[in-house]
Amino acid sequence: MSNFHLRKIDIIVYALCLAAVIGMFVYAAATRSTLPEQIPTHYSLTGKINGYGGRSSVFMMPVVLLVLLPTLIITGMIPTAWNLPGVKVTKANAPYITACVRNMMDGMLLTITATMTTFFVCQVRNTNVPIFVLPLMLVLFLVSIIYCIVQTRQISRNTPADPE
Repeated sequence: MSNFHLRKIDIIVYALCLAAVIGMFVYAAATRSTLPEQIPTHYSLTGKINGYGGRSSVFMMPVVLLVLLPTLIITGMIPTAWNLPGVKVTKANAPYITACVRNMMDGMLLTITATMTTFFVCQVRNTNVPIFVLPLMLVLFLVSIIYCIVQTRQISRNTPADPE
């Protein structure tokens, strides 16, 4: 992790995610007193409301996102922590594998943030989540993971092994 450098794309992704979290907290604090006593807290796979909680539940999404973002950011900084199928991280390929994993993590961060922000907006509006949100999130996750696996395998094949 000592060779970790923030790329411009990382800074942009982290700033967008942080702005979403801050915006959710600010909006939740500003509207909490005007929300109904019961607000949606859980949705089915089809996006229908199927659970309610008190108005303080409006802080749940931003808190979860606030915990999740640093966890995913830190995890993306340590490519050796990832179990990449058929790929051994070596000194020669580590910079390329790291970039690939960080690209995947950036995609996941944006997907999670967009999804949770959508849920938050639906929560404060007391509406169902559009039916396409969860399938879209899953597709974006899978594409991100599959692309990373394919890229890391290519990197692993095209990079010479470390001398022993």
